[in-house]
Amino acid sequence: MQIKEQQFKELFLSEYGRMYKAAYILLGDEDEAKDAVQDVFAKLWAGTFPLKEESQRTFLLTCVRNRCLNIIAHRQTQQETIRLLTPEAITTEKYDDEIIEMVNRYVDEKLSPQTSRIIKMHFDEDQSYKDISSSLGISLSAVNKHIVQGLRKLRSTFKNREA
Repeated sequence: MQIKEQQFKELFLSEYGRMYKAAYILLGDEDEAKDAVQDVFAKLWAGTFPLKEESQRTFLLTCVRNRCLNIIAHRQTQQETIRLLTPEAITTEKYDDEIIEMVNRYVDEKLSPQTSRIIKMHFDEDQSYKDISSSLGISLSAVNKHIVQGLRKLRSTFKNREA
């Protein structure tokens, strides 16, 4: 059931401020907080989830919280990947190039074709999990599984090389 336009407007006007504040507290970034709230309202408008009148406020705040937690998890994954792929011990450009070449070769040769493709789409092409999911016709959890699996293999392979 899709929400009616007038209901949507009223809900947006009454709840946006509260949702934005919650998102800003969690994310600490104005633009990301606005995007998180906008994502929730977009899903509401699209009819992605049903909304019961008696629990609207709680439900919308929970949706914003969950969206923010996903954003935070995505940030942490990106930071961990950057940390793993650019160890502090790297001091010369030549060594940087060698590490990048080794990682790329490993991704191409040692990971499954699907995992390799998803890793490249996410990290080389900077595509979101959602974009990858849509492009490949697979679920978000499948995208996440491939990325986690690929990073785990990279981590275990290159962890011993840092020393």
